[in-house]
This record gives sequence, C-alpha cells and structure tokens, in this order.
Amino acid sequence: MIYGRRNVHRMLAKLAEFLDPIRVRELEGKLETESGQTRAAEWEVAIGFALSHAGKVGDFDQPSGRNPDYIWTPGDLPIVVEVTTLSDVALHDQNPVRQFTSELYRVATKLGVAKYGTLNYSFGSLEDGGRVAVAVPAKKEHVSFFSRPATKAFFEQIKQQPDHQHTYTFVERGAESSITYLPGQGRFSSTSYRSYTAPQTYRHNPVFNALKKKEKQIRDSETKHPAILFICDNDCDALRQAHTSTAGDRLGMRDIVGLFLNGQRLHKLGDLIWKQGISAQANRVHAVIWISVKENWMPFTHSSALTLSPHIEYADYAEPYLRSDEFLGKLNQALSSLPAPQQTPRNAGVVRRYQLPPHRYFWNREHRHSVN
Repeated sequence: MIYGRRNVHRMLAKLAEFLDPIRVRELEGKLETESGQTRAAEWEVAIGFALSHAGKVGDFDQPSGRNPDYIWTPGDLPIVVEVTTLSDVALHDQNPVRQFTSELYRVATKLGVAKYGTLNYSFGSLEDGGRVAVAVPAKKEHVSFFSRPATKAFFEQIKQQPDHQHTYTFVERGAESSITYLPGQGRFSSTSYRSYTAPQTYRHNPVFNALKKKEKQIRDSETKHPAILFICDNDCDALRQAHTSTAGDRLGMRDIVGLFLNGQRLHKLGDLIWKQGISAQANRVHAVIWISVKENWMPFTHSSALTLSPHIEYADYAEPYLRSDEFLGKLNQALSSLPAPQQTPRNAGVVRRYQLPPHRYFWNREHRHSVN
C-alpha cells in the first residue's frame, strides 16, 4: 500500500466514526484484496481521513452507487467531494514495451548472446486516434516474434561474429523498429521510443476520460452543493506533469483540466490564423485537485523520500468560497494530516525499503499550485 497497511486501517477506523457501516465494510473488503480496486479504496480512505481534520465529513443521506463519496463542511458551506484514481495500466497493456524488452534479454541470455556485448533498441511509433502506438509486438505475439526466422538469424549472426555490430530491423503496427548489438562488455544499453503515457491531445487521455465520467456522476446525483474532484495517483504519468512542457510538445494537467472546466474561446492570432475554440465540458465540478506521489532522491544517501504534490484548478463559475484563503488553508490542514507515503503507486505491493520523514503542504493562491 502507498501509506502502509497499518496507517490505512488507522485512517479507516477514524472514518468509521461517521460513515455508514456498510460502506466501511465495503472499503475493508477492497483493501484486503490486491486488485484494481485496492488503490482506489486506499485513496478514498486517505482523502476522507484528511478532510475530517479540517471540517465535518459525512455520507449522503441515501447511499447510492451514483452518489459522490463525501459531503465535506469545512465552514458554513457544504461541499460535495468525489475521489478517483488514474493509472496507466491500460496504456501499458496497449504498448507492452516492458514485457517485450524483458523477453528480449531473457532470450539473449538463454542463447548466450548477452555475454558478448550490449543490446540497444529504438522503437518507432505512430499515432492512432490521438494515442501513441509503439512499434513492438503485442504481448500475445512475443513468442512468435522470437521464433521468426529473421529474429533467429539475428541472434545467430551475433554468435558467429560477436566482435561485430549487428542490427535487426522489423516493422510492427506500421512503423519501423530496430535492435542493435554492440560488441564489448561494460557498455550502457540505450533505449529510444516515444512516450505513450504522455497526453498527446486534450481529449485522448485518461485524465479527460476521468473528468467526463465524474462530471456526469456528480450531475446525476442531483445534489445542489458545489462539488470538488480529487484525482489521485495510481501510477499515472500525466498527473506528474502540471504544466505544458518547455518544448511545448506535451500537455500538462493544467491544460487538460482547464480546458475541460472552462473551454477556450475561438480567437484570431493573425490575419489568417485562428486559435481553435473548445467548448467547456463541465457545469457541476467547481474545482479539481490532483495529487501525485513524488519521489525525491537524496544525494549521497542512496535513498529517497516520498511526498505528495497537490495542485488545484478552478472552473470560472466556481463558488467564491472555494477560491478563498480560508478554503485553501483548510486544504493545507487536511493534506498535512496524512502520513508520509511509504511506497510509490507503482511499487505499492512491494515491501517498504526505507523510512520516510513527515511532510507538510502549502498552497500558492495566485498560481494555484503547491509549493514546498
């Protein structure tokens, strides 16, 4: 678990004081089984626990699968709270680069090729419906790939001439990739392929899909209170990119969330150039808070400390209280009550390797993002 089993059950025990017993038992069941729902339940518990330290937290009067997670009252205004998590699991399944390279080295080792030199690889890619498809075989085709005559011939060439460089070029998904053998030990292998987890377009990414789903869920709940959405890290690359990259080739969370909440007007940039207009998709979510788990490597200690990196973006129609210093202070108070993460989302099922220090969070109202 990200926070450790003992901490999570301590947080759930606190929530049990004011949540419906049926819901508490459901959360317990999800936490006890390592599945796709485990991390979602852990974050749901953590956010509820945190908010309880900065106001009153409760269930909806009539529990329903359509209802958001909590009603939070940090002051006089009740606020609807929905918690969701994002993961790149589906993207990894569609682009099995890790499995393919792992199988590549397993086969090379089995054939005795790995002892002669280093295997480097460069995978091509293409865009498919706004998503990147890396040119590697599908997972179910890995066995047949390494059984191809051309693949076997490549490894045989290395065995016959281990002191020469060899390159194997192949085509997958309509794009060209290559594996290069370089003779000699002590080299560092290199890898090259386009990121498939970085959002390429505003609409074709896990963030947009989650925002659309949760906006509908909150609207269908027919609650009249202003709503905020917490998007939490379940090993999602997009959450770690708050702003557009300096090269301008990668969308940030603030771009995606801002466009979803507020859209973009069509306006003229020059005599013949118009900036595309984008319609807002929301009318119920007043603010989105996204939280990633950040790993900070500490020089000379060969260890790292994990902290939470929270950011916030508002809808133009957001309730004024949500923009106030008082509300941001309540968020600070809430998140500062959480224990330090003990694992990254990717390694949440692995035994903890090091002790981590406590942490606090501070919010910069002008720029609407966290500063440490």
